[in-house]
Amino acid sequence: MTKATTSVVVGQLACQKDSFCLDNFQTTVISCKELKGTPTKYEVELQDTILFPEGGGQPSDTGTITIVSSGDIIPVKYVYRVGLHANHMVSQYIEPGTKVDLTVDSEKRIDYMQQHTGQHLLSALLESQYALNTLSWSMGGVPKEKNGIAIELEPSDYFNYIELSRKLTEEEIKNVTTLMRKYIVLDPQVITVKERNPQETVTDDASFSKIPEDYDMTNGVIRTIHIGNLDSNPCCGTHLNSTATIGGILISRNQTSVRGTNSRLYFMCGNRIAQYGEFANDTLLKLKSSFSCGETQIMEKVEQQKEQLQKSNKRERFWIKELAILEAKKILLNLKDIKGRTYLLKDEFGTLEYLLAIFKELSSVLKEEQNNYKEYLIVLCGRETQTKTGPLMIISESGEKINEVSTKLSSMIETLKGGGGKKGGKWQGKISSFSNNDWDSLAHYLNTDYMEQH
Repeated sequence: MTKATTSVVVGQLACQKDSFCLDNFQTTVISCKELKGTPTKYEVELQDTILFPEGGGQPSDTGTITIVSSGDIIPVKYVYRVGLHANHMVSQYIEPGTKVDLTVDSEKRIDYMQQHTGQHLLSALLESQYALNTLSWSMGGVPKEKNGIAIELEPSDYFNYIELSRKLTEEEIKNVTTLMRKYIVLDPQVITVKERNPQETVTDDASFSKIPEDYDMTNGVIRTIHIGNLDSNPCCGTHLNSTATIGGILISRNQTSVRGTNSRLYFMCGNRIAQYGEFANDTLLKLKSSFSCGETQIMEKVEQQKEQLQKSNKRERFWIKELAILEAKKILLNLKDIKGRTYLLKDEFGTLEYLLAIFKELSSVLKEEQNNYKEYLIVLCGRETQTKTGPLMIISESGEKINEVSTKLSSMIETLKGGGGKKGGKWQGKISSFSNNDWDSLAHYLNTDYMEQH
């Protein structure tokens, strides 16, 4: 098998020469190395590639490598640049010299190009209209993983952002949106790429300050993306051939402040707008159905619901306090009748808020009437059947008593975790998975062994 010895440098890759070459591209494997510490991952260098390596604010392409001789298809999940070379991460070894056929995830590539070219045009217009330079930018909608598991993205995660030195006014957002639509629909601009050796004399206004420090300026190639006469910027990314293919832009009025007076302006382009519109439409339809109203009445209905909820919460807090006072009185009576030891079990709605309200009332009396309650031991436990969780408190003047009971309960209920009360006072814990068996065992213990130990 003949081995290729040289590869095309990043800057002149096939994906950069023709960003719409998405499949049926044959090339040769130059090298395949196992990544250290990852026995199931290999980095493959090809003579040339249509799979773009991450860079310039644009994420890596994904796609497949097909072995020409066998037809075996190998997924490529990540492509990255090392110096002037593009490396493809795969899960199996490919013999150097092997002829392969490449395919790009075309839907993802076109989406990335719409966002990236849209960013170039938006940044150019903000600079020309408002003298606002783009300080940085980030593409949204990039797949992420946590511990090897894909994280589901929210619709708002598909917004990109550019960082500016200040926030835009609503009027400025409207104006720049109108200009963007002009160059997308009415006056589309041709996008061209100029390649130059870094040693060539610069003949345009492009700035090279953002070229990565590890890019070999001696042997590499500088690519400048030209949007008609509107913009010239060095960029290694794949781009559309015309601003018409950006397809549209949506600029959010929501802007967030960062690093002092800087601000992030959020936007999305192309097919993402339709997808976001579908989500917004589905949400509106559900809200209309829930509130039995039209679109224009939704916010009024939401405000009404918000006001009612606030009133309900206020009433609930009032009655929790009233009930807590009554429960505390019963507990204190039991302490006197049953020689300083009692408990309270509250099923269904035994929330932490309710138990804390009872504890507050008890603490107040126990402190004020210390002579009447020199020794006491109280267990408060609740359960919320919907979440199958529950709070538990042990209250005593004695840290030894608290430790004895908490140790016993922890041995009975595996998911009970808590702490405190080493010198008396309150031990507080939570049962994170409260089964019916746990509840029955706890009730039996409190009613028998616990109450008999006085």
